[in-house]
Amino acid sequence: MKIAITGSDGFIGSHLSNTIKYKHQDIEIISFRKSFFNNTSSLDKVINEIDILIHLAGINRHDDQEYLYNQNIDLSKKIIESIKRTNFSGKLIFASSTQEKINTAYGKAKKQSRDMFNKEAKKLDFIFAGLIIPNVFGPFCKPNYNSFISTFCSNIILNKKNIIKNNNKIPLIYINNVIEIIINNIYNKSPLKQAIKEDVLISVSDVKSLIESYYSIYFKKGFIPSFKSKFQLNLFNTFNSFIILDQYYPKELDQKSDSRGIFSEVIRSNMLGQYSYSITNPGEIRGNHFHTRKIERFTVISGNALIELRKIGTTKKISFKLKGESPSYVDMPIWYTHNIKNIGKGPLITLFWINEFYDENDSDTFFEKV
Repeated sequence: MKIAITGSDGFIGSHLSNTIKYKHQDIEIISFRKSFFNNTSSLDKVINEIDILIHLAGINRHDDQEYLYNQNIDLSKKIIESIKRTNFSGKLIFASSTQEKINTAYGKAKKQSRDMFNKEAKKLDFIFAGLIIPNVFGPFCKPNYNSFISTFCSNIILNKKNIIKNNNKIPLIYINNVIEIIINNIYNKSPLKQAIKEDVLISVSDVKSLIESYYSIYFKKGFIPSFKSKFQLNLFNTFNSFIILDQYYPKELDQKSDSRGIFSEVIRSNMLGQYSYSITNPGEIRGNHFHTRKIERFTVISGNALIELRKIGTTKKISFKLKGESPSYVDMPIWYTHNIKNIGKGPLITLFWINEFYDENDSDTFFEKV
């Protein structure tokens, strides 16, 4: 199956592209560049080649509301014109928003685009799925643009004050759940108008309080918080994605010594998890994988280690050298492939903690070299 994704470098688009790449090898993604909207032959070439087009591209915010509206409508019109020229008979999946109900330029553009696509699908005989999506949050969401959650997380890490203007209850959905719905629609050939249900309806002040607790408990003290719901875990992973890794890690353990030797606490957590350890021979490497939901901590207690991380979809590596003589740890954010190498002359002893028991049927472990 061949698909193309407009806005593939955006928040939802990048998560969708990466999820398909690592979890759905039967789907081939045909590259779609922003410039194709201004090149008829390039746009038509892609439409001719694919079975499904997923339209995510658009402008969320702009000072000029008329410009925002016109730009979003213009993209939709260009897709329709290409469908006409190419006699496209596949499926178009369009990400609209619950802001359709709000009298804003963005909401009106989404509503009008969905109506246009629906009308043309009936005339031109292609399949159309219009997804009406609540407020989406998750890792790598752009602050001051996509979501107030990303703004709050970024601000608190940068020691900026978070101000609540309107303490409304907001319908929120986590990015992984949105991606699952879109992928289900790729495999489902039926037309659809779907108002997607939120994960949670929560006040802005309650979200702010949770983020502040993660900052106090985790960022300042290194303790793993307790999570009373899947939403709280998802919010934590979102918060964690805004930590500036090469400014924060490695974190040294607090050691207490007496005549008997040394004692150090490795981790405090109010949740279940799995502990393990490894002894790695000189020159050997472990890891080269990433997770999409798990929290993981590497603690070096003996030997010399090089830990490397790289965010999936980027080329920049982040490196840390840890020594057993000063035991310390690094936590692995989701969507960062990571490894650990013994760079010493003797054995490297590493303790591992992860918040889920290992399940070979759902390991949430994807291999890629750092």
